[in-house]
Amino acid sequence: MEAKRSIYGIHPSVDQWAGHPEMPPEYASPAAYLATAERYGEQMFAGPKAALRPIYDALLKVGLTTGKVVKACPCKTIVLIYRQHVIAQIKPTTRTRIDFGLALGGTKAPKRLIDTGGFKKKDRITHRIEVTSIDDIDDELKRWLKKAYEMDA
Repeated sequence: MEAKRSIYGIHPSVDQWAGHPEMPPEYASPAAYLATAERYGEQMFAGPKAALRPIYDALLKVGLTTGKVVKACPCKTIVLIYRQHVIAQIKPTTRTRIDFGLALGGTKAPKRLIDTGGFKKKDRITHRIEVTSIDDIDDELKRWLKKAYEMDA
């Protein structure tokens, strides 16, 4: 019987931590990371945030279909979307909202796209869109994600 293929990719830290004496066990190997990633994905949307799962699934699908070279890498509290670098993040912020963060540098943006202050702090994620329903995952959100993807070329 063939093992189930993960929808997640290998976090870049797995290679960076290889052989390091203080390496966390979840980054010890690609297989260990993927097992942990699946668990993180499940735990993030269990309990009080379970109602956000359909929104997460839709955002993840949009993120993974943005371009040819994209992967999603869960951590304990966020799911990062990578091209070469982080281009977006999915963060269940409250029981009713996911913040969809974007790496847009110093881009000036309309009201819906909230400046996180990340550009001034030299963070990758510089803007976010509040997503409270599937309907919020619209063409505008997809255009901003595509822009973040293109900026990381």
